[in-house]
Amino acid sequence: MLKNQTVVLFLTNGITALAFALVLPVMSLFLVSGLHTEPAYIGIYTTLTALMTVLVSQKMTGLIDKGVPGKRLLLISLTGIVAAALGFSVASEFWQALLVGCLLMPFASSSIPLILTIIRHYADASGKNSTKLNSQMRSSVSMLWVFGPPLAFLSVDQLGFAANFRTSALIAVLVMIWVTLVLQQPKPEQEDHQQQSKTGAVADSRLGYEVWMLGAVMLLANMANSAYINTMPLYLTKDLGLSTAYPGWLMGAAAAVEIPVMLLVAGWAVKVGKLWIMKAAFVCAMVYYVSVYFSSSVWTILALQLLNGLFFGIFAGLGVTLMQDYAGKNIGKASAFYTNAMLVGTMLGTSCMGLVSQYFGFKAPFLLCLLSIVLAFVVMSGFEKRVGGEQAQTQTE
Repeated sequence: MLKNQTVVLFLTNGITALAFALVLPVMSLFLVSGLHTEPAYIGIYTTLTALMTVLVSQKMTGLIDKGVPGKRLLLISLTGIVAAALGFSVASEFWQALLVGCLLMPFASSSIPLILTIIRHYADASGKNSTKLNSQMRSSVSMLWVFGPPLAFLSVDQLGFAANFRTSALIAVLVMIWVTLVLQQPKPEQEDHQQQSKTGAVADSRLGYEVWMLGAVMLLANMANSAYINTMPLYLTKDLGLSTAYPGWLMGAAAAVEIPVMLLVAGWAVKVGKLWIMKAAFVCAMVYYVSVYFSSSVWTILALQLLNGLFFGIFAGLGVTLMQDYAGKNIGKASAFYTNAMLVGTMLGTSCMGLVSQYFGFKAPFLLCLLSIVLAFVVMSGFEKRVGGEQAQTQTE
């Protein structure tokens, strides 16, 4: 099994996600309840850390396209997870958490585009269907998120934030050992770089307008999702007065729906098209956010996770593949651009959520989620029309 790199990548992706699942879902609660800051400070933290992550991750994934070994860069980013988690475990003031977020989390978050790039290079080298492989790999993330957020909120509820963050650091250390021992050095990026150096035919490093339009879609859709993820725990615990364990169970339920969706979405895309499936996912999100806004029962919200899981399962399963498909040879840059678009979406969604919550309560951001996902649907429809028109014109010529 250890010689099968598909299995190795699957486990690497999933267990790395588990380390993040113990940190990211509880961050808004940590800042407000653990460090006793105002909700608006959530936006300040997210904005600054996201901007730093955009710079660092774009640089690190660009190094893969230039031939720097992806395994080495991945180990550096995993070290960032360990350092960041330990930093959060000892933080007692907002400025300390902000310092950790700006200096260490960018390297930690770079592990995501690095793994995505390694996976795509592996798919190209082995002749595997990249859409199917990306969906399978992303399902490992959802599989671990079935247990991660419930474990994180339960850990915080029973043991406190410090113990939870230390657990994340321990998991990241185990991933580092795993990667060092069993992950084979990715070869496609090295071979392509060597070939380009010999011929002098280095590919154009610029990303086309198609990738930029898709980046806008990813930004808007993740803006909605991040605003929801950050406001939901606060809405349940502050407005509805529920235990801090409940948000974790809701996230776990959504992840349980995402897993089969991600495994099936590649087949759906072949039958009806990736763009149509993505638009259907946005419709599910619209219905979900409207329904949650008018719901005050945790059991109703739990049942609605079917729609939330459908939305995010499709969105996460197809998003990176779509952007890589239109990126040509710039797989690393497209992967980084995908994660950076998601990060900027997180920055905007969390910042707006913090401001809206500050003045209108923790329920109002659900309307912000609805507006953002409607805009994502509109941009995706425009992208589909433009690309479809160009394809038709090319066939005519």
